[in-house]
Amino acid sequence: MDSDIPILYYRPGCPYSTRLRAQLTLARVPHRSVRFRDDEEGAAEVRARHEKGYELSPTVVVGDEHLTNPSVRQVREAMARR
Repeated sequence: MDSDIPILYYRPGCPYSTRLRAQLTLARVPHRSVRFRDDEEGAAEVRARHEKGYELSPTVVVGDEHLTNPSVRQVREAMARR
């Protein structure tokens, strides 16, 4: 998988994830949406980055950077830093 494409981790039914996924799609920002339960390794990495060990939805991973509930602009800025 191309490491330059952001991965959006989400929980089904999360309105914030639904909104961000739609916004990224409409803005034509390439991304891959992954449910936490479908990627245990990725979910563990998200939990490790949170001080209380939560799986915060949505979390976008761009390279080594983890963004919690970001805007489309924040995702684009993270992509530009890579």
